[in-house]
Amino acid sequence: MKDSKFYIVSFGDSDKYSVPFDGSKEEFEKSGEFKHIKDDVFEYVKSKFPEAKFEELIAPKVEEPSQRDEVYPVLDSDNLGKLKHDVARQVEVKMQDKDLNSDAPYSNI
Repeated sequence: MKDSKFYIVSFGDSDKYSVPFDGSKEEFEKSGEFKHIKDDVFEYVKSKFPEAKFEELIAPKVEEPSQRDEVYPVLDSDNLGKLKHDVARQVEVKMQDKDLNSDAPYSNI
């Protein structure tokens, strides 16, 4: 029996998830399936933080597994929800860090 191929997807510092796909990495990155995942995550974050410029902060990463025994949860609908919350939390933390690192007078901190 042939092993099915999969790619590892993450956004920024999020957890990594496996997405089954029988094609090359380039084909996966151009696929409708990957576009749907990316759009879904970005739309969710945009709904939570409409003023944030987050695209570079949470740029999606696609990796090929380095070993066949690497195990990542499959990016199903439940895990997609977890991923969206995780990515939104990253944006929230980065926005808070940006506010704390501003050159505000000490009395305003």
